Amino acid sequence: MADHPSAQRQDTRALRFACSCASAVPVAADPWVAIAKQGKLADGTKELILNALHRRPRSGIQLARELDLSPPAVHRHLAELLDSELIREEPIPPDERRSPAERRYRPNFPIVLAGDRRALEPVLGQLAEAMAEVFRSGQPALAEAFARTNLSTQDERFEALLHYLYAAAARLARERLEAEGLLPDWPEHRDGSRWVWWAEEPPETEVE
Repeated sequence: MADHPSAQRQDTRALRFACSCASAVPVAADPWVAIAKQGKLADGTKELILNALHRRPRSGIQLARELDLSPPAVHRHLAELLDSELIREEPIPPDERRSPAERRYRPNFPIVLAGDRRALEPVLGQLAEAMAEVFRSGQPALAEAFARTNLSTQDERFEALLHYLYAAAARLARERLEAEGLLPDWPEHRDGSRWVWWAEEPPETEVE
């Protein structure tokens, strides 16, 4: 007798893909997965809005004008972004408020501007080279370990696993740093999901 479809689905849920955001199973192996899994940015208009907000807070009317969208459409997207906790309301000084109903919004996650990235780049570069050197020096030991696996007898090449091996080591390192408190816990949000999110400008971005 063939297995029941539900049993087959149970059997196929053990694999962890290169990014758990690609899985239909509600897993969160990385801190950004819930953003993709819950479709919080699935609509490209929300991305446009976040890009418009990232340097200074704007109101719904300003966003509608700048993005050539209808005010009701912008209002709907802003409400969804607020509900997802991807934006927050920004207080407006009394002398700048144009009406009692005016609201301004800004992203509710860190954004690394191009100038900030340039300031961080020297140290990030040093860390990247140190991490790369550790991975380089560890490849002979990894190759020896690979030779003892079933993979080596299944026509899999060691080189084909290098991206997996790097990602697995990086994930283990992050988990250890989290356990030591050197990386903070993923915050729980109102909808019960736990995620960390950020964005950065590309290096060539000019200041407005």
